[in-house]
Amino acid sequence: MVVLDSNVVMAGMFSRRGASFWLLERAISGRLAIAVSVALALEYEDVMVRSSSLKLSWASRDEIEDVLNALLARARLVQPIRWRRRPLLRDPGDDLVLECALDAGAKTIATMNVRDFSEAARFGVEAIRPGDLVARLREGEKP
Repeated sequence: MVVLDSNVVMAGMFSRRGASFWLLERAISGRLAIAVSVALALEYEDVMVRSSSLKLSWASRDEIEDVLNALLARARLVQPIRWRRRPLLRDPGDDLVLECALDAGAKTIATMNVRDFSEAARFGVEAIRPGDLVARLREGEKP
């Protein structure tokens, strides 16, 4: 089980060539188990809407909504968050990603900002860059 940081979702919507897009494809097809909380789903939506309004994506706004809906349809919904651990990290958005991982029992967070999740290791959760996660998955390791 993996939790995708919103910056990974954004990167996957920005380019079809990178590791983030590869992870999105796997999550949507059901080949990568992901977890999401309501708060994190709203964060994804906010990031993706900003992407469409700024023309940073390869996709139209309708396509972005389709991708988000497909992603969320495959995700394990963590609701409600049982234990608020905030503030733990410097960025409140990162706290909601870590809380989702902890409540889902996920051991992996895919993020571009690994250093921002340094405290996650205290809870047995590894923050890993999308490219490193893709390499592991291609080698057959479970996240």
